[in-house]
Amino acid sequence: MKRFAKTIGSLAIAGFLLYVALWHFDLPAALVAVRGARFDALALGIALMVAAYLLRAARWRIWERSLTYWDSLRLILIGFMGNNVLPARLGEILRAHCTSAKSSDDRGRTTAVASIAAERVLDGLILAVFGLTGVALVPVDARLRWTLFLVCLAFAALMSGVVLGIRFHERIRALISAANSRFPGHVTAYAKEKAEQFLDGLLPLGTASRMTLAALSTAAVWGIEVGSYYLIGGAVWEGMTLKLALLFLVIVNFASLVPLTVGGIGTIEATAPLFLVSSGVPAPFALAMVLLQHGSQYLFTTISGAVLYFAGGFYRISLTDPKLADRPAPETRSPSAVIEQTRSGLGRLGESVALKPAPRGEIQLSIVIPAFNEQARLPRTVLEAIHWCTTQQIDFELIIADDGSTDETLALARLFEESDVRIRALACPHMGKGAAVRMGVLNAKGRVVLFMDADGATPLDEIPKLLAAIESGHDVAIGSRVVQRPGEVEVKTSLHRRLIGRTFAFFVNLFAFGGIADTQCGFKMFRREAAAAIFPQQKIAGFAFDVEILYLANRLRLSIAEIPVNWVAQPGSKVNLVSDSIKMLWDICHVQWLHRGFQVSPSMARGGQLVN
Repeated sequence: MKRFAKTIGSLAIAGFLLYVALWHFDLPAALVAVRGARFDALALGIALMVAAYLLRAARWRIWERSLTYWDSLRLILIGFMGNNVLPARLGEILRAHCTSAKSSDDRGRTTAVASIAAERVLDGLILAVFGLTGVALVPVDARLRWTLFLVCLAFAALMSGVVLGIRFHERIRALISAANSRFPGHVTAYAKEKAEQFLDGLLPLGTASRMTLAALSTAAVWGIEVGSYYLIGGAVWEGMTLKLALLFLVIVNFASLVPLTVGGIGTIEATAPLFLVSSGVPAPFALAMVLLQHGSQYLFTTISGAVLYFAGGFYRISLTDPKLADRPAPETRSPSAVIEQTRSGLGRLGESVALKPAPRGEIQLSIVIPAFNEQARLPRTVLEAIHWCTTQQIDFELIIADDGSTDETLALARLFEESDVRIRALACPHMGKGAAVRMGVLNAKGRVVLFMDADGATPLDEIPKLLAAIESGHDVAIGSRVVQRPGEVEVKTSLHRRLIGRTFAFFVNLFAFGGIADTQCGFKMFRREAAAAIFPQQKIAGFAFDVEILYLANRLRLSIAEIPVNWVAQPGSKVNLVSDSIKMLWDICHVQWLHRGFQVSPSMARGGQLVN
């Protein structure tokens, strides 16, 4: 009933504002201008508007990587559709609700709201830059200029808040926990849970490369929109310029943020023409521009969003639990089958080796396995690791660092954790492989720490080679698929992956550091002291983190041994050879800049060297 009343109230306000706007301007003259609009320019302008939405879908995946491009596009259009038919911009909540059904099990609506809020703040920041540029180039009334300036200032403050929230999220969490401890209760516990979920939604934007890419793509989205506004305005009035289009864009989109009306109806028509007229556009043409632009955008987002909402089955998503939505599992095997097969595998393993053994003292070896959507490959790798370490009589721990998976990976990790005290499961927000490895290594307790890929591409029998290098005095031992003697080891992979690997190694040696032939093999071992010196300094969350940690080890003058290992490429790789390669090249090109103020600790400087 309250929602119905809000909708009626919002429609009433929209109707009043629209009436005032149309009464103030000469509506018949504006309609004549609309009918006389050039079709070719109008059609091209609408095409650019659609292209901007297509780019928005790719942009959101920069930090919401658990979504496919198609899901990202559908959810964005559903959100805009919701804003067009629901009051108070509740389309954002609808979008978050649907997103939580498409993302990982641990990421609910609050986390999705934070992800969407980050997108909106980025939009506002870029629009603020465009707006300040626009008022500098186009003379408008002083009162209108100051109104726009204050809105721009507000978005700059919001962006600062996002950056500070990401930068100091650990301190914020500590303060929230302290407040919850000081004032225990259901309300503070609920507030603590929601605040932490909100921070989790911001964290995927916490790397410099991701934030930069997000800002550049946002600028590209609005740059395309400027072209759309220019063409739509030019279809009506021949005096249209890019400077006016810039101002037109900013005013329309800032006016649409006012939560008083549905879909910005009334607020846009009451605001945008005032700015256009103040900047020299004749009143009938100013209103005609706004009606054409707002009308075409409203119709496109409402119709496409509604079709995708109903045709995609989003209307079936439970209002109480979005995870009850009917949606296909990401993997070919059903989640229940994966869990039951793994449980059976643990039972068979327990018949040959002792699970849950009593602790025997210091942990010799910590194995960290980062995992993102690995329900198909993780069970075999973990079972083999338990069996191998147990039969080798190694006091070990195995840490599975889940990178915000959308399948049953985390459930499998917790099943292993319940079955064997030597196994720990860490649930991390989806930030990238590097972030998951960092979390796992920093939680490791072993005298030696190894991280390995979940696909088991490198056999566990290669561990003694790396252990021998550590025991002989090296600080770091890394598996290599390149440094090998003929016949000693075997590397099975495709020719194009070999070529890409060698090209990447060339850029690593060119821009980061030299002396290592294969930085990307997911099989690396560290003395505990070396790991404690390297990983707290790590900043890259994506696949190029290997380069960064070896760069840091080199800066610390730690001894690095590059050991040839057997390696067989496994199906189901999460690396996109095109997009991820571009991101990795960007990361390695500025790894030295990331650590420009890095100070070498004398206690860790060992005067080591690279050894192949």
